[in-house]
Amino acid sequence: MNRFEKTVKTLDQLWPDLQQGDPKAIHEARKLTRKVQAQLRIASAPKRTKRAWRDLRRAVAPVRDRDAVGQHLLQALRELEVPPQALSDFEQAWAERRARTQAEVALPDLPPAVKRPKSWKARVKETLCSDAHELLREAEQVFQSPSTDPWHEWRKHLKRYRYTAELMGDAPEALLAVLEQLGRLQDAQVAQTILTEEDWVPQYREALLRREAEAQHHAQARVRDLWPALKAYLEQQEKSCDE
Repeated sequence: MNRFEKTVKTLDQLWPDLQQGDPKAIHEARKLTRKVQAQLRIASAPKRTKRAWRDLRRAVAPVRDRDAVGQHLLQALRELEVPPQALSDFEQAWAERRARTQAEVALPDLPPAVKRPKSWKARVKETLCSDAHELLREAEQVFQSPSTDPWHEWRKHLKRYRYTAELMGDAPEALLAVLEQLGRLQDAQVAQTILTEEDWVPQYREALLRREAEAQHHAQARVRDLWPALKAYLEQQEKSCDE
């Protein structure tokens, strides 16, 4: 059984729980789609296959985003020492809203697998070399941008690099550290959007918005602090490609 077949088998096992909206299954399925994205790129898979896995990721994204944001807001309300009844009311209302979001999810058919191509390791190495160059170039633009949009796109590309690197072994700790902060940045952005567009605990709304805005700025600052280590790693990878 090749890597693709194992991934499809894992997804098949998750499918019943995924259909029920189980948070863990949704999280695991979304991670699987990211891993497969890297595999499909190396295999030069057909567009329809890539599209099938992409459609699955997009289908579950709203529920997964709401799960992540709910955890952050619940923790924030506890830190604000919200009365137990208000906390309970929030949890119940949030669960009901999540259920409605889940009900709107239309899962596509189970995505197909593809055959592992020849010269697998050589393809992975070549892709990582190309990615390292692009990520270094992209970082310069990201750090100069006043908008968070380039940060989110960069995060997607870094995640793709991570899963491509893991086709050969472990991803570097410097990369994982940056991705953790970029993930918090993403959650903060989604939380601010939800708090702005939906009516949640009005009496604490401004405090929650401030907390998420602070989390966003803190995450960006941490990425800047962590970047030199990742930059050095990527430069080393880029240099090794020319040897």
